[in-house]
Amino acid sequence: MVPQKNPFFKVQDRKLGDEWQDWQGNVESYEKDTNTGKRIFMGVLLTTIFLSGLVTLLLWYMIIPRLKQFQTSLPMLVGIILIFIWGIVAIWFFLMVLSIWTEKDFFMKLGGREISVTFLVPVVLKLGLQLGISRDRMGNSFVKVSNSLIRTTARKVKPEKLLILLPRCLKKSLQEKITSFSKQYHIPVYIVPGGEKARQLINKLKPKAIIGVACERDLLSGIQDVIQRIPVIGIPNVRPEGPCKNTTIDFLEFQKAIQTFLGYDIHCILSKHSI
Repeated sequence: MVPQKNPFFKVQDRKLGDEWQDWQGNVESYEKDTNTGKRIFMGVLLTTIFLSGLVTLLLWYMIIPRLKQFQTSLPMLVGIILIFIWGIVAIWFFLMVLSIWTEKDFFMKLGGREISVTFLVPVVLKLGLQLGISRDRMGNSFVKVSNSLIRTTARKVKPEKLLILLPRCLKKSLQEKITSFSKQYHIPVYIVPGGEKARQLINKLKPKAIIGVACERDLLSGIQDVIQRIPVIGIPNVRPEGPCKNTTIDFLEFQKAIQTFLGYDIHCILSKHSI
């Protein structure tokens, strides 16, 4: 007797990735269009920041009597510190919006080159679900936000130091097209079965930049794993037949990602000197 909860019993024509073990194989009810703008993630992120500020102020108000027992001026001092911290967060959010809008690195003015929002992703995803936004749509929006921030700080790298990771579910014709295109510029391309293999490959090859093609779920975990030390541009795949089978991508987005790391004129990149 086959266990009813085993997804492979219902999905026999594909091998599901780890992130899709909960999918039951119903293509008709599957959310095929997950393409979402950056405003969704940014809006939920702003809501998260606002609600966190309100909760913090409420907790501060509730402990004022206890703080006065230690020092009468302590409540005001704590309040000023909390307002200062919230102000820093507000400035951080404003600079992030400005960087995305203008495609310029305004974070550099704060003394750092690598600014990440990945530490807030779990909280934002949960709030998005409460607001009726699916995990995949939120993931799609986050990937676009992350890509925009990476493009503002991306440094050019040598082609052999750029790593392209493709999923095994990508259409064979697209795999061949991307592989052929990348070989023209001596860019390493690997087809990986899952996130664990991808991490092992990254640790082995030690690239200076990565272009990853995958579903939003895999891209979310992958970006959170490596973005602090390696810039990653994620390209969400399109899944007209459901996850893990005959997926596609916008090839122009792939070319744009290559141009980000190698230079805008990719046809002349081999004659340029990169770091």
